[in-house]
Amino acid sequence: MAVTTFAAVDIGSYDVTLEVFEILKKNGIHCIDKIRHRLELGRGSFTDGKIPPDMVDELCSVLSDFRKIMKGYRVDAYSVIATSALREAQNDLFILGKIRQTTGLDVRILSNSEQRFLSYKAIASVESSLFEEMIRKGTAVVDLDGGSIQLSLFDKSELITTQNLRMGSLRIRERLQDAMAKTSNFDELVEQLIHHDLPSFKKMYLKDRKIENVILNGDFITELIFKDPKHRDRSTRMVSRADFGKWYQRIVGKSVTDLAIENGIPVEYASLLRPSAIICHRIVEEMDASQIWMPGTHLSRGLAYEYAEKMHLLKARHDFGNDIVTSARYLAKRYDVSKPHILNMDMTATAIFDAMKPLHGMDEKERLMLRVAVMLHDVGKYISYNLIGESSYNIIMANEIIGLSHTEREIIAVAARYMADPLPEYEKIVLESSLDRMRYLKTAAFTAIIRLSNALDRSHLQKVRKIDCRLKDDKLQIKLEIREDFSLETGLIDEEAEFFTEVFGVQPIIIAKRIA
Repeated sequence: MAVTTFAAVDIGSYDVTLEVFEILKKNGIHCIDKIRHRLELGRGSFTDGKIPPDMVDELCSVLSDFRKIMKGYRVDAYSVIATSALREAQNDLFILGKIRQTTGLDVRILSNSEQRFLSYKAIASVESSLFEEMIRKGTAVVDLDGGSIQLSLFDKSELITTQNLRMGSLRIRERLQDAMAKTSNFDELVEQLIHHDLPSFKKMYLKDRKIENVILNGDFITELIFKDPKHRDRSTRMVSRADFGKWYQRIVGKSVTDLAIENGIPVEYASLLRPSAIICHRIVEEMDASQIWMPGTHLSRGLAYEYAEKMHLLKARHDFGNDIVTSARYLAKRYDVSKPHILNMDMTATAIFDAMKPLHGMDEKERLMLRVAVMLHDVGKYISYNLIGESSYNIIMANEIIGLSHTEREIIAVAARYMADPLPEYEKIVLESSLDRMRYLKTAAFTAIIRLSNALDRSHLQKVRKIDCRLKDDKLQIKLEIREDFSLETGLIDEEAEFFTEVFGVQPIIIAKRIA
């Protein structure tokens, strides 16, 4: 049986990790080696905005060693990523350049939404049946790292919302560094710092939902709780709220030195243990959850899973793409967008996209992005009916969409911005966005499809019941089954059809058949 070896390097806020995996179609993903080097890059970027030269030199040295180890394992592929410490550093480009020059490695800085999506994939990949069972009921997924926490709510197997709170263990420790000198009660300081944000999140997003489960992921504390070998099986790493509370009581009030000795960890890790424990305990209490699952997965496993998916080595059991769409739909609901309208547009826009694939050549990820753009194209009406495009752009850019990068979100936002106004030429739009020529063309394609789809439901009455699109030569035949008079739509579609032809060089031909 063919074995694929994959390595993942994670440049985090308080350590740099190399994890080597074996991937087998039958047996899944297994870690065969893990090396962690302590390096608090976040101490520089979170406090001073820059990572100092001595840390950069140490990082390059560590990565050089990691490269030699990967070579020794003869890995088939590898991925090197960085998260919040480099993402927030003002000197990130200089650091990436030096890493490339000294090690030959290209580092990809993940946006927060990309990072959390990979962590979430890691959770779903270890015990997919348990994960699917848990999210049928109210479940909060808590992804904790040194820079922030990501809170994602699931209910009835759907991703309701995901929000990022800058409450990471390292960030909090550094923020309270001066205050700690004036009091001995560090635990109380952390409680006071976070006491407002969690109830606010609960009020805004939880509402009347009952959260029965909490999934804790990403931080080293999940490993400390399960040191006993009997918990090597991830499905057994479940604790009751009462037992988690008992573990928490053994952490709070202890000095860093005592925590290091009692838990057998370096003092540096022990200094992060208390804020991590306090944050997790507060979340469990706020959510009023009855059980906590700590699968013990990390971002590195998500990278291995992503690679396995891409290379068709493993088949995904969970529909991650649907989570992106449903979270976008719930975001649209928050801004009072008409659900029947966007669902009707979703049907027509995807049909047009699929028929035009021989011309635009876009893949499933772009199809997913188009669907998200459809869900969110009208959110600006919540702010202003006179400035819908601008308001939609601002709302989309201000809200993270899990699984999409900043650039992908910008493409969606610009498409929404020019739903009604003319799309400027590339030379003009590049002055107000980060779109390159290829991304501009993709944005234009999305805008043309969404405008045409929106025109087919101009009345917002969902007159189109069925759609069949066929690309023939320089024409796109759009056959529609309708149940009401279609005069408004056909009378106002010319401008959108003209723009569609300008973008694709194909003329849309509407053939509407009224059925009883």
